[in-house]
Amino acid sequence: MNVTSGNRNYKVTSLFIKAVILIFSFFYIFEKISSSGITSVLTILLDSSDLKLLFLTFFLMFLNWGIEAFKWKILISDLEQISFGRALKAVFAGVTVSIFMPNRIGEFAGRIFFLDKADKVEATLKNFIGSFFQLAVTVLMGMISIICAVKISEGYFRVSDIFNPVYLIIAPVFLLTLFLVLFFLNRKRHRFNERIQSCFNAIFNTGFKEIMPVLVLSLLRYFVFLFQFYLVLMAFGIDLEFYIAVILIALTFLISSVIPTFAFTEVLTRGAVASSVFQFVGQNSAVIITASLVVWIINLAVPAIIGSAFISKLKFFKAD
Repeated sequence: MNVTSGNRNYKVTSLFIKAVILIFSFFYIFEKISSSGITSVLTILLDSSDLKLLFLTFFLMFLNWGIEAFKWKILISDLEQISFGRALKAVFAGVTVSIFMPNRIGEFAGRIFFLDKADKVEATLKNFIGSFFQLAVTVLMGMISIICAVKISEGYFRVSDIFNPVYLIIAPVFLLTLFLVLFFLNRKRHRFNERIQSCFNAIFNTGFKEIMPVLVLSLLRYFVFLFQFYLVLMAFGIDLEFYIAVILIALTFLISSVIPTFAFTEVLTRGAVASSVFQFVGQNSAVIITASLVVWIINLAVPAIIGSAFISKLKFFKAD
């Protein structure tokens, strides 16, 4: 097989992969929205007395993913210099690729295949660092919210009333174990071959000047999507004191982050978690589930649709 024929095969394969990604993404979004009763959602939206809050939530979506793009630009900078615009396109493409996958594990693919020069494995590890910090912030804020919830309820609030307390242990133990394993491997990395050592370098040579901005941006992004959830609750007429709403939303994020989800149950799981948490303040389950669906549409479905415009830019092979 000559070079021209081989390049043609790579291009056909690449085109096929991109087509599959788009088909699965759009099918998943359509199936989730249609199965969730979009008619009732639209009815509630149209009856909302404050639609401008929903518009504000929508515009905050761009800030949400803009922060994530800036994080990606910082993390990948020592492997490849990219513009903010290119980083944003890569992040949106990542949402498109991952939206139909369990726990959106394929998000890194949309990012690394947007790169021209960087090693794909090392770039994946850089993405892992960003995800690690975002999860760590979610867990930390969730733990604080539990302490606040117990204190405010004067001991009547029990974590076991919402979910099995073992889930509360899994996330911090996992993060601590992962840190210790990486620390041990780093101490012994001289025993591995050059390829594996380069992977360790991608993780451990990420300096303080990259780590601190990523940590701050992770915290800022957390508060952005927390505020988005709060705005949607207000738009749906859910009247709660701000600090109570923040505690419950943080609890919802914590539980959602530690419960493994499959692609076709993710939206239902998010809605069920939010409903279970907010039932302690006497909120209507149907409204909470609908609000959760709207947040999902704004923060994931819409970005996935936007990202579909950039799927053609993904470079799975050198021939692309």
